[in-house]
Amino acid sequence: MYIDNFQNNYLKLPNRMQFTLISLLSLNIFLAMNFNNSTKSKIVCFGDSITHGAKVNGRSWVYILSKEHQNFDFINEGRNGRKTSDKKELLPILKKYSDANYFLIFLGVNDLKNGNDSLVDLCVGDMKWMIEKIRQSNKKVKIVILSPSKINLKTMSLLNIEKNYNKNTEKSLIKLEIRYRALAKKDSVEFISLLNTVSPQNYVDGLHPNENGQQEIANKIWSNLDKIFNL
Repeated sequence: MYIDNFQNNYLKLPNRMQFTLISLLSLNIFLAMNFNNSTKSKIVCFGDSITHGAKVNGRSWVYILSKEHQNFDFINEGRNGRKTSDKKELLPILKKYSDANYFLIFLGVNDLKNGNDSLVDLCVGDMKWMIEKIRQSNKKVKIVILSPSKINLKTMSLLNIEKNYNKNTEKSLIKLEIRYRALAKKDSVEFISLLNTVSPQNYVDGLHPNENGQQEIANKIWSNLDKIFNL
């Protein structure tokens, strides 16, 4: 009924007034849409398959946070199999999101197959390189290092065992958490440890969290982001 009344009254107006009214309505819609987009802080999440959402149909911690906190723009830039040594993949993402407010980096476990101290050193060096590139691209962006969650050797799938995710990987992840924390302090970036975040029963294949595990990661990340940045 209201639409019919509006249409009838609109058609009674002179053509010039009809044009003005439509222009004003269009302008209001445009401003509203752009205001909503411009006020959302962009949080770019650069990571591997856990960030991408493997084994959970893409419903990773990034997806969960985007649903739970819709006043933020969580951007999933995860890729299955990504290592810290794939650091140059960050460069086009920096160009694409040059106005990002936050960069979260969740990498390391794929570098540590049959892990050792040398591989941990390489992860830290790659992470430092990424921090430098982000700062060169955007001096105002806030950077957060996320140390990877542990693996579960008891439920590790045969495929992942063959890929050499083993006891050495587990030991190296513990060392990596310590090294990432130290790097964050030295380079004045933020740090969130996810090492003990996922419950042992919440791994699909010993490596990837299930939906409950992804929820645990999302909860840990958000609570720490809120604490650090007062979101």
